[in-house]
Amino acid sequence: MHDELLLWCSERGAGSLNAFRDTYAWLEGKQESSAPDWRIALYNLQVLGHVEVDWEARTWSVTPPVLTTMPNSGGHALLVGQRPLWLMQRLEQLHEDPDSDIATLAQSVVPLPPLRQADGPSVRMVTLADPEDCRALCEALGIAFEDRAADQLALRLPRFQEMLTEQGVQRGPGGIEPQKMSEGGSDIWTDVEGPGEPPLHGAYRYQRYNTHRYIYWIGMSGFIADKRTVVYAELARAERWVLRYHPLRRELYAPKRMQLPHLHARAAVLRSGLLPQLTALNPQTASDRQSSPEHKSYVKYVNIDEPFARHVAESLYQKLQLVP
Repeated sequence: MHDELLLWCSERGAGSLNAFRDTYAWLEGKQESSAPDWRIALYNLQVLGHVEVDWEARTWSVTPPVLTTMPNSGGHALLVGQRPLWLMQRLEQLHEDPDSDIATLAQSVVPLPPLRQADGPSVRMVTLADPEDCRALCEALGIAFEDRAADQLALRLPRFQEMLTEQGVQRGPGGIEPQKMSEGGSDIWTDVEGPGEPPLHGAYRYQRYNTHRYIYWIGMSGFIADKRTVVYAELARAERWVLRYHPLRRELYAPKRMQLPHLHARAAVLRSGLLPQLTALNPQTASDRQSSPEHKSYVKYVNIDEPFARHVAESLYQKLQLVP
């Protein structure tokens, strides 16, 4: 289903969230197994680098196709972005391509079979002997080539000052049914007494048109942002260090209730092309009960080396905690 959804996005190019929701519902009706909410499916496409989404304007657009190399991958490059039918057909038949230059390059750049993953489109990769051959192939196909896009993005990750001002400032009441981010407990959001009007400090959410609006208040100014940005702004203010890293397995962990903001998550995902997976913090030592789905309290990102993990953590003002 998710491959079909990405194909539709690739051929359509851009559209409204309503159009995406309707297409998702139609594709969902064709399959027997349950599927995640359409918002989760769209967010996953965003994290994987296939689409950009403006949740406030309620629009999406597909990103251009890119082949990007991945560190520590044994010479693999990941296909990110748009997957129009013509491109996929040519990639799958490179050795038979009518362009003799492309057919020659097919000897050193070899497409791999799709790697299926839950809740997202298949991972599409090529193996390559030389990055310059991959670059030449991209030029011949008319698509972009980037060496280690994940690492480039990690070096350019925005800080809170940028993320909190991107959507503007709220002055005055933020909405109805205010809740504040708690400092612990089973529920991340707790009801507050009164209307929740400024001056305030910390992370708040309000009910708004059957969804939530998230605002980070500093006195009389409320910075409107997405949920994950607001959550990590509050974690930094409270000096709560929630990111974990396992150096031997090269895995980065974030609490499932406090997952990375989308650009930080995209940088981590581009190291492997795989969506983060639910896990116990240390599955090898966890009990059977802790390893059950309801006790998997973290998500993990794979193929993450320590300098990369520290770049991500530092951009969120987190102190990275090492897992023994």
